[in-house]
Amino acid sequence: MKYATMAGMSALLREYGLMVGVNALCTAVCLLASPFTALTDLVMVYLVGILFVALRGQRGPSVFSSFLSVLCFNFFFVPPRYTFAVDHPQYVVTFLVMLAVALTISHLAVRVRVQAEAAKRAEVAAETERLRSSLLSAVSHELKTPLTAIIGSASSLLQAPGAGSGRGREMLDNIREEAERLSRLVHNLIETTRLESGAVRLKKEPYPIEDVIGTALERLDQPLAGREVRTELPEDLPLVPVDPVLMELVFVNLIENVLRHGAGGSAIEISARPVAGALEVSVADRGPGLSAEPVERVFEKFFKGGSAGGGMGLGLAICKAVVEAHGGTISAGNRPGGGAVLAMRLPLAKVP
Repeated sequence: MKYATMAGMSALLREYGLMVGVNALCTAVCLLASPFTALTDLVMVYLVGILFVALRGQRGPSVFSSFLSVLCFNFFFVPPRYTFAVDHPQYVVTFLVMLAVALTISHLAVRVRVQAEAAKRAEVAAETERLRSSLLSAVSHELKTPLTAIIGSASSLLQAPGAGSGRGREMLDNIREEAERLSRLVHNLIETTRLESGAVRLKKEPYPIEDVIGTALERLDQPLAGREVRTELPEDLPLVPVDPVLMELVFVNLIENVLRHGAGGSAIEISARPVAGALEVSVADRGPGLSAEPVERVFEKFFKGGSAGGGMGLGLAICKAVVEAHGGTISAGNRPGGGAVLAMRLPLAKVP
């Protein structure tokens, strides 16, 4: 930090030194040209020098250059010369106009430089993000095929007549479960890059949300083994316009998040109810709750909140992106008495 401060101070001093040098150069040019040109023409020489200093992007030196140029012009060229005294009031007006123009040029030039640098940084950041997304997508697709083969092979061995029981079957079960978990992670990576690139096109249709939840629970049948799941889904729930495939991905990620970070013995509670033109769906538990401050940070990409529970911090970010693509909202919070709740609101179709 100390060396960075010293380097910054040294750079600023160089800018001030350059500013003094530019003003000296402008003064020398004006001294050579003064026998042949009017005073107003000499002002233009100083303004060019101010513009050069300001375009370097440092506000302090550019403002100081404006004042120094006025002083040099007064001292060297306004009668009586080589003094700061002024014979005629009109020169005071000239100084004020010159200073105002100089400060305006300085301000605009610095702002243009700052905006240009900001645009360049944004362009570099966008290119970096694009390359990162392309790499993630390529790696994810390369992993998808062998993972599918591993899952299929493990499932076939488990169903084979000679699979037996004991340690060997337990190891096959573990291979299949871990491969399925990794497959879901790869799927999340692929969906993340698709959502960010805008390649996802929603195929919305009026759909019963309980069917989507049921399909998600079936996909997580193995991880949910031995875990109590409570659902509160009234029979008269209205249909909601969603892309069922993407919405299933949302519920898979929400439930997996509870499995990964919630307390092992607490039940997973899933409920839905219509609220003011929308369908509110929540997934909750009675675990340790959310430790992020603010809790909405859990929806940031790659945010893990210091948890050692696994995952890459992509699941909830995908949930947020999909829900918002449907025109809905999603929020996180801690429940009274302990536990966390992840709730989303999906707009219902307008009745014609």
